[in-house]
Amino acid sequence: MRLSIILLLFISSVFQLFSQEYERISDFKEYYPIAERPYVMGGLGNNPYETMLFDAKPVVYYSIYNDIRKALSTDTITPGYAVYATFQPQLRMYNETSKPIKTPSYKILFGWQPIIKTQENNFLTLAIETGHYSNGQSKSAFSEEFDDESEESKEIYNTITDETNLAEILNRRSGNFSTNLTRLSVNYRINSIDKNNRPHRIHSFTLTYQLYHDKFLGVFNFGGYNPEDINLYGRHQLEFKYEYSGYINKMRYVVGQDLYLHFGSHPSTDPYRVQSRAILFPWDTDLGFIAQFSAGFDDYNYRFVDSYARVSVGVTWDWFTPFIIKPTRPKTGK
Repeated sequence: MRLSIILLLFISSVFQLFSQEYERISDFKEYYPIAERPYVMGGLGNNPYETMLFDAKPVVYYSIYNDIRKALSTDTITPGYAVYATFQPQLRMYNETSKPIKTPSYKILFGWQPIIKTQENNFLTLAIETGHYSNGQSKSAFSEEFDDESEESKEIYNTITDETNLAEILNRRSGNFSTNLTRLSVNYRINSIDKNNRPHRIHSFTLTYQLYHDKFLGVFNFGGYNPEDINLYGRHQLEFKYEYSGYINKMRYVVGQDLYLHFGSHPSTDPYRVQSRAILFPWDTDLGFIAQFSAGFDDYNYRFVDSYARVSVGVTWDWFTPFIIKPTRPKTGK
C-alpha cells in the first residue's frame, strides 16, 4: 500500500510538471487567482498518536471556461472569469502499516472566479466554491467496531462531554468524516509593475468564509454531515491569508502567513491554526521549493481534534504565476 501511495504521488507530480510545461509552451495556461497549491512535503512534528512521514496534496483544476489571462492582458478595465471543477485530495503516509490507506481526505468543488484589474493595475478577485469534503471511511468516528450512524455509534456520542478529549478516542484508521461545504473568498493584489509590464512586487490579501452544510450544492440530499459530528466540529470557519512575492535577480520568492479560525468546535480542540511559509522558485517557473511552519488544529478532516506544531519542507506548484500584463490606459478628460 505504501508503494501505491508513492507511485500515486510520483505520477501526480510528473503529470503536473508536464501539463504545466505544455501549457506554458503553447501559451494557453489557465490561471486561478484564488487556489490551493499542490505540494509534497515531509517534516518534523506530530500528534502523540501517530508519526507522519509525508503529506501530499496533488490538487488539480479542470477548466470549464477561463479568460483571465486574456482579460488582464488588455489596456482597459476588462473583467475576466473562470468556471471550473477542482479535485483536492490530501494523502498522508504514516510510519505504520496502512491497509487500506489511512483516512485519506477528498474535496470536490465547483467554482466561479471573476477578476478585474483596477486603474492602478491591481487585481480584485472573488471566488465562490461549493462541493463535498470527506475521507471515504464508513465506521464510527470514535469506534472501529461500529458503523457510522448506527445505534451503537450514537450511544458513544451520548457519552461525550465538554471534558472529553476527542483526540484520545478518535478512530484514526476507519472513522468517517463527511460534509458538504461552500466557500466565499475575496482577494486583493497590489502590484508593482516593472519596465516589461510584469508584476515584480506583489502584496496579496485573501479573506475566506467557509460554511459546512448538509445538502450538496445546497439542494441535493446526499454527502452531508452526521448530526452528532457537526456538533463537534462546528459549521463556520474564517481564513485570513497574506503573501508577498518578489524577485532576487530572476529568482522569484514568496513569503506568506495564514490564520484559520474555527467556530463552534468541541472545547477540547484548538479554535485556531497558523501557517508561515517561504517558497523559492529558482527557475521562475511554476515549480518551487517550500518550507512551512504550522501550529494549532490539524487541517486533515477529522484530525482537527489534534493540535501540534510542525516544520515541513518539500515542493509545490503555483496556479497564478506573474505574467506580462498591459497597464491600464489612463482616463482622458473630455
